[in-house]
Amino acid sequence: MAQDYVPTAVTFSGTDLSQAELLAFTGLHPGEQVSRERMQAAADRLTGSGLFIDARFSFDGETLKFELKPSPAVVPVEYDNFPWWDDAALNTAVAARVPLFHGALYPGGPMRDEVTAALTTLLEAKGVRGSVISTTAVGNESHDQVAIRYHIDTPAVMVGAFHLEGYSGVWTQPLEAVEKSAAGQKIDGSIRAKLADEVREVYGSQGFVDMTMTAPAWGTPLLVSGEIAVPVRASITSEGGQYHVAGMHLRGDVFMTQEEFEKRVKLHPGDVANEEIWKQIKAMVTAPYRTHGYLDAKIDATPTLDRGQHTVDYTITVVPGAVYHMGRLTLVNLDEKQKAELMPYWLLHKGDVFNADLIPQSVADYHRLRAVELQSIHTGFTAKWVADQGTHVVDVVVTFEPAQK
Repeated sequence: MAQDYVPTAVTFSGTDLSQAELLAFTGLHPGEQVSRERMQAAADRLTGSGLFIDARFSFDGETLKFELKPSPAVVPVEYDNFPWWDDAALNTAVAARVPLFHGALYPGGPMRDEVTAALTTLLEAKGVRGSVISTTAVGNESHDQVAIRYHIDTPAVMVGAFHLEGYSGVWTQPLEAVEKSAAGQKIDGSIRAKLADEVREVYGSQGFVDMTMTAPAWGTPLLVSGEIAVPVRASITSEGGQYHVAGMHLRGDVFMTQEEFEKRVKLHPGDVANEEIWKQIKAMVTAPYRTHGYLDAKIDATPTLDRGQHTVDYTITVVPGAVYHMGRLTLVNLDEKQKAELMPYWLLHKGDVFNADLIPQSVADYHRLRAVELQSIHTGFTAKWVADQGTHVVDVVVTFEPAQK
């Protein structure tokens, strides 16, 4: 017969989660009889949540102690298009329905689906039934997962209307065009920044580079014809004044001389400070670094405004860093025959200066140059790479979709 113990206290260490919620999650209670099997079951439930990679317990005759080791694979949650809430409010609402959830989870654990279920319930309370919610891994430049993003796939979440306020009449035509084009756009985590950028581009193209505005804000979402229509509103707080170019400068270890730079740019001292042209200039200067292996290049292109003179000094400073070279290539979902088909067209070989643009170009050359009847590789693929900052070597994994039959 299994022996029961009666701990006077149950404690948890190694985590910031509260003792009360951990007790509730494990179902343990001080002063209650508990067997060793039940202690183990509580530890297993803690590790099963995905938040901990280890949960060890000990009992000293009075206190049942759990030593927890948090999982390093836990990532924060992002919400892409849930317009009734901001992220903080949504985390709070989900936490009320998902034990131990505080805005982060282990993507391979059960909490991922539990959050989906909680979001579905929250949407039902807003009148949205039959929603389909997807999750997407969010990666950084090194392709490490840094977050997991939740997105409403069904019904579609759209901008119902975009309303701008506080601008003078001279801007009516271009800003009304921005408002018109916004209506019907799908909402995701970047839409508000995108709309704000479109407004700034109108002003910036005419040299009004210090215009300020409120961040676009959601209105009350409405269910319209099976879609979630969200009104968006923003206000111009200051139109500022028109700026002109004071100077154009190129500094650091760059691919062109100052003289070549001045010949190629389309902005010169005295010109209206056109932000669209400035973006094109930045792209022109920075593009070679991506294609010449400078993955760590630091490029500072912040304009300096003289608000008294209403002038802008444009300076691009480049610190290129080390050159990265191609390392190991892994082709996923291709057999040996297919790999032999592809490699004569592959443009990025071990030891070559790394240029990510050559990956899609290689696949495109295969389909363009190889006879169609000799092709067995599908056009669809995804490419990921990991750069080693110590060796400056880049390993590439290309995953192909199955060939069409």
